[in-house]
Amino acid sequence: MYDYISIHSMDYAKTVRTEVLERFVVQNLGFEQTGPLQFTKALDGAHVGLKGIAANADGSYAYYTLEGVEEVNLVEVILPAMIDEPLEGAITGLVMAIVDEFHWCIDEDHGLDT
Repeated sequence: MYDYISIHSMDYAKTVRTEVLERFVVQNLGFEQTGPLQFTKALDGAHVGLKGIAANADGSYAYYTLEGVEEVNLVEVILPAMIDEPLEGAITGLVMAIVDEFHWCIDEDHGLDT
């Protein structure tokens, strides 16, 4: 398993407003917001993180803070160190909910068993 799973718009071209992402992640997926575009959720005895990011056209990014970012085109689901099969299934469900909501894609080298 990888340290994170990247979900992004095709060719990083389509963005979503940060308030739309925040509302979906908190209200629909049950995450708690811990900072600007940063979230956490207890899931099957572990903590899963999520971060919204504004990336450039090749998926690269660099930032000191996510404060003031108005649109994102990349979400990273930060994975816990130890993942068993039930937890992987729950994480897969979260990832697929984001993909379905924003019509984005999972990075080709995603590390999921789907």
